[in-house]
Amino acid sequence: MSTHPDLAPLVHTSVNEAVYRRLRDHLMRGDYAAGEVLGIQELADAFGTSAMPVREALRRLAAQRALEPMKSRSMRVPVISRTRLEDIRRARLLIEGSVTAWAVEHITSEELQALRDLAAHIGQSLTDRSSVADGLENNQLFHFTIYRAARSDSMMATIESLWLQSGPYLRATRELMHSDERPSAEFHAAIVRAIAQRDANKARAAMERDICWAFDKLTAHRSMLAGA
Repeated sequence: MSTHPDLAPLVHTSVNEAVYRRLRDHLMRGDYAAGEVLGIQELADAFGTSAMPVREALRRLAAQRALEPMKSRSMRVPVISRTRLEDIRRARLLIEGSVTAWAVEHITSEELQALRDLAAHIGQSLTDRSSVADGLENNQLFHFTIYRAARSDSMMATIESLWLQSGPYLRATRELMHSDERPSAEFHAAIVRAIAQRDANKARAAMERDICWAFDKLTAHRSMLAGA
């Protein structure tokens, strides 16, 4: 099992929820590799908790298809297959594109400014190869600021599940962020412009281009896919 990233002990607020949210965020950002096994006791030790909240968090994440149960009672991050990748890609384009169009109608000036700031930070991270992790975190904040602006709790739950399932591909494409194949900062800038112009169709199309980049790159690099 690999060393887990930035797992500091948790304060006792709602320990079950805190463990779940921390693991959820790490999975969404691709901090765990496809096929990686998450041991209950190892995570409990890292968080400074008992095994019970970790077990409950892993169970919830398995129900969201972010993890797979193993015979050892541990959980494993699903491997990346071409079929699974294409299925998640289709779902994300359909749902996140639609929600982005909805957000155009409801986004506030404060949320729009937050998007501008995040897009600028992401652009800076793309020119600095040492700040890829910060760029990925800001990318998540950028997307979810838009999705929350759509004011749809039902769709937010679906999007969260899709991002959890997308985590392994995000990790697999991290190495591309250190190469000349990095995405263009224009992706996020185009989304912000379209939303500022209140153009739902352009916003949807710009979001779809952004989502497609990593999926298409991963598909092109066949060695990253299971059974390729």
